[in-house]
Amino acid sequence: MSVSDARTVTETGQFADLYPYLRIGTGPKTLLVIPGLGDAMFDGEYGRQETWFFKRLFDAFRDEYTVYVVSRPRGLGDDYFIEAMAQDYARVLESDIGSASVFGLSMGGLIAQEVARERPDLVERLVVGVSGCRLAANGRPLVRQLRSFALEEDWLALRSRLYEHMFTGARGRLYPLLSRTVGRLQPPTPAAPGDVVTSVDAVLEYDGSDRLGEIEPRTLVIGAAEDPFFTEAILRETHAGLPDSQLAMYQNGKHGVFLEQRAGFTGWIRRFLEGETARVPQRS
Repeated sequence: MSVSDARTVTETGQFADLYPYLRIGTGPKTLLVIPGLGDAMFDGEYGRQETWFFKRLFDAFRDEYTVYVVSRPRGLGDDYFIEAMAQDYARVLESDIGSASVFGLSMGGLIAQEVARERPDLVERLVVGVSGCRLAANGRPLVRQLRSFALEEDWLALRSRLYEHMFTGARGRLYPLLSRTVGRLQPPTPAAPGDVVTSVDAVLEYDGSDRLGEIEPRTLVIGAAEDPFFTEAILRETHAGLPDSQLAMYQNGKHGVFLEQRAGFTGWIRRFLEGETARVPQRS
């Protein structure tokens, strides 16, 4: 289904009747976006709310890029780990999209690294956003707690706990509260609750630190120093292990820096994809 307005053309559908996607824009360049854990927490249908979110996030790309946000299938198997997910995305690139720049967000950044490592011929440039070569040690207890909420299907608690570690300042205090109260009116709606557990397990299992040197495409590692899941140390380790990379790090930000600093975050990515050298993000 396609929708057009004065600024952006969008389309929703499924590749191979398995992979839900949202297409934003009709620009001559192509960007594949691999979403994070939240991908397992909705029904897989890109409705008005999901379309609005991604259109806003990638608004700056609309004239020059065709952006594909591609989801994982619903009903994942217990052994569906990061490497298997990467093979699926490589198939989507090869069969449906063609070579593209690839932006992996959070958990999607783990998948994107494996796509680039296994199929460099399909990846023009790689962006690892609020992600790294592995989960930080001090983030593992937090992720295990998210897993326990997923096992209990307590989606409000999971989302609220995640918000506590995504946002800073007043947002970090307000958003978890709103999620537990007003958010009850629109709770997360996983099509297959087990997919959330499988996705969390995949994040906990993954460690690509010893394979970073095999990633050929030029890479941007971009995140925030106060992110408890992918810390400053993890961002720097990932950058140092890649053969050809840039590092952009916000000093005052958490896992949701891509939302709190949306214009700067996406602006940095655009400049990287265009091959420009931009100044390092400033303290906020």
